[in-house]
Amino acid sequence: MRLTGRTATASAAADASRRKTVGLATAFIALAGMTLAGPATAAEHRAAAPSGDYCNASQGFYGGNGQYTYAEAQVCLRFASGGKQVIVNNNNSKYYWGGSWYDASSSYTARWRATGVVSINGQSGVYDTGTVTQGSVHGSASGGYPPSLGACGTYNVTMMFHQNGPYWTDDSSKDIDSGEQSYSISVAC
Repeated sequence: MRLTGRTATASAAADASRRKTVGLATAFIALAGMTLAGPATAAEHRAAAPSGDYCNASQGFYGGNGQYTYAEAQVCLRFASGGKQVIVNNNNSKYYWGGSWYDASSSYTARWRATGVVSINGQSGVYDTGTVTQGSVHGSASGGYPPSLGACGTYNVTMMFHQNGPYWTDDSSKDIDSGEQSYSISVAC
């Protein structure tokens, strides 16, 4: 009987120990599942940037030789259902004549082009608006769809902006030439 008593006591203790082990194992598996599910969900969320335009601040540029022309250029990364693209805005395009500033117009157009590189995490792609004829104070153009435009994160963007006119189209010394500009544009998740 002693043997049976000890076996019963040992068996009850073993059952309790197994229940603890199974309970701990179940809890561990549940926690591991939550840990694995958390980052996967976050990674999927990071993959899709919210729709919208993400832009650097507009930057003003004067033309050379007396600063007779002026424009404010801005680079935007557009994330939309139609695709991801680079947009360049040209705002406040003006010329100076006779002691006053005048807006670009259909009579005195500005011709401009913006080119550059978009890069993130070692991937890069180029963009180019081509030559744009702008007959008003504000305008914009698509620079294309660089393959480096993907998910959210901080993009490094360069831009070279060149504008001829408005009005002063026969004198290239009055053209705007920004040189290479560098920006960081953050695309939120």
